[in-house]
Amino acid sequence: MTTSRTSRKRTGLFDYLGNIVDDTKDFVDDVLDRGREVDDDSRRTARRVLRPDGETDTADDLADLREQLEDLSKTVRKLSSAETTPNQPAKSR
Repeated sequence: MTTSRTSRKRTGLFDYLGNIVDDTKDFVDDVLDRGREVDDDSRRTARRVLRPDGETDTADDLADLREQLEDLSKTVRKLSSAETTPNQPAKSR
């Protein structure tokens, strides 16, 4: 609720009831908006979890990442071993 609504200057029984009705309407609107957000988020999450079999699976993605990591590790080992071996002098012809 906003501060301007809580500091109303209405007086009298009908004005008091009108304030209650207005505040209740604002509350119900907020609840419905939040409900829509929750519904949209849950639908989006369900779509992600229950996607068709034709699309990539998380396990497949992880397997691909592991394979790429192994390849990268091999390349790093080769480069580090090449740097640690002393350079051999070039053969003269």
